[in-house]
Amino acid sequence: MRSPRLLTAALDRYVVERMNVDIPGRVFLDTCVVNFMLDYGPQIYDGAPLPPVGPREAADIEALRDICLVGQRAMWQLAISPYTYSEIARTRDRQRLGGLHQWFQELWQYWRSTIEENNDLPSFIEGEDVRVRALSSEYLSCLPDAADRVLICDALVYRCELFCTRDWTTIPKHRSALSGLPLEIVTPV
Repeated sequence: MRSPRLLTAALDRYVVERMNVDIPGRVFLDTCVVNFMLDYGPQIYDGAPLPPVGPREAADIEALRDICLVGQRAMWQLAISPYTYSEIARTRDRQRLGGLHQWFQELWQYWRSTIEENNDLPSFIEGEDVRVRALSSEYLSCLPDAADRVLICDALVYRCELFCTRDWTTIPKHRSALSGLPLEIVTPV
C-alpha cells in the first residue's frame, strides 16, 4: 500500500497534468527564507516532527515542506544572489553565521550549477543594465528598505517567476504596488 504522502504526490501530478496548470520554474528565496530553511531543515526536508513553535512558524514549516516536495517534482530552480550572502554575512552570532555560511554555500553551488545548465539568463552586462534601470526607477520606491529593492532586482535579473519571503512587514505589504513586475511576491503560506 502506498503511503499517504506518495499517494498525494501521485494525485498532485495527475491533477497538474490534467489541468494544464502553469507551474513556476524559478523561485527567488529572500534571505529570511534561507535563514528559516536552515533553522527548520529537518522538518522541511526530512519530515521530522514539528518543534514547539508558534502557529505562523508551524504553518510556514508545513508549507515549505509541501513546496519543496512539489518543487522537486516540478524541478523548480531555487535562486539566491550574492546580495543574499551580504545580508547573511552581517549575522553577529558566530555559531549561527557558520551554519548560515555553510547553508548558503550549498544553495549557491546548486544555483551556480543551474546557471551553467541554462542559457536563458542574461549576460553580466545585461543583468547589470536590468538592475540599474530597476533601482533607478521610481517603481521600487514603495519598498523602504534598499536591501529589499536589491533582492527584487536580483530576482528580476535571474528571471524568477516567484519571490518567496517570510517578512510580512515589508515586501508582501506592497504586493499591489509591485503587481506590474514580471514576478509574483509570495509567502510560504
